[in-house]
Amino acid sequence: MKRLAIAMALLAAPPAFAATGCEDIWFTRNLLMDRAGYCFGSPLGQALFDNSNCIGQNVQPPASAQPLIQKIQQLEQTHQCQVNTNQTWLDMDDMAFRRAMRDLPLYEDFPGGCISWNGPQTPLHDGYTAPLGVVGNIQTGDNVYYNYEAVDEWVYVSAHNAQTDQFKAAGWMYWPGADPCDQMIP
Repeated sequence: MKRLAIAMALLAAPPAFAATGCEDIWFTRNLLMDRAGYCFGSPLGQALFDNSNCIGQNVQPPASAQPLIQKIQQLEQTHQCQVNTNQTWLDMDDMAFRRAMRDLPLYEDFPGGCISWNGPQTPLHDGYTAPLGVVGNIQTGDNVYYNYEAVDEWVYVSAHNAQTDQFKAAGWMYWPGADPCDQMIP
């Protein structure tokens, strides 16, 4: 009976995208709105974004942001996302790094990673388009995780300490297919 209850709970559990993915794409979409000058009214929006330089609630992000916003809105609809905007936090290790990105990543539900990076120190960038600014590094031995749509051969990744798996940095990495890892996670 106990096994049946566990099996039923696993079958009833929402897909991984529903919790983590919905919050991630909500943050990305609203970061674009914040950059356009949107004034947030919800507790979550006010907690995560600075309203001191906002200009109103009827703002238009630049045309260059529209394709990403449309993709996010499609994902939100497909996954029936409902982020609790009455809360005042999101569980995202890379939030400070994400704010520094010129090119924002798009979450996808196909996680992967590299356990114990055995390549050289590798820079993490604030985007995949020039000019590239360095926001962090992957060190030999780090664990490197990705859960975002690749753009050409650029991947948004997070670097974690190999011993503790504690988050260290995040950014765009040029990864042309070579796998300098002790073990890849599909």
